[in-house]
Amino acid sequence: MKWWLLSILSLATFATNTGSTVAQEKSEPAGKDLSSLINQVFAPVTGKLNLTQEQQVKIVAIITETEVRADPLLESLAVGAQQLSELSFLGVPDDNRLKELCDQQAQILSEIMQLKVRARAEIIRLLTIEQKAIVAQQFNKSSP
Repeated sequence: MKWWLLSILSLATFATNTGSTVAQEKSEPAGKDLSSLINQVFAPVTGKLNLTQEQQVKIVAIITETEVRADPLLESLAVGAQQLSELSFLGVPDDNRLKELCDQQAQILSEIMQLKVRARAEIIRLLTIEQKAIVAQQFNKSSP
């Protein structure tokens, strides 16, 4: 499913390889286009949903709040990725330190996934029965 937070998770995975992705994301303009955010959540069925202005505003608020809450997690993930990278260059890594860092990374990813699921549930609750059916049909899920 193409959900906006999936891109954050992809960003987090990429950050584990580069460590600089988070800084690049922060340089984006803060004022994201409302329709662009909505489209990231519901593409390719966004147009079929005929979301009301109120729904759009609430969805953007959920997305924005989740992004704000995810930002420190992404930064921690990048720091941990850097630490893992440094550990690999030290030769044979200390197994205890390696496990500790990997456990920290796993915990951060778990928290990001929890944010994603909670945000998705909040967004789905805003939809009408008809809108939920369109989304469910598009993504091969049964309607709630």
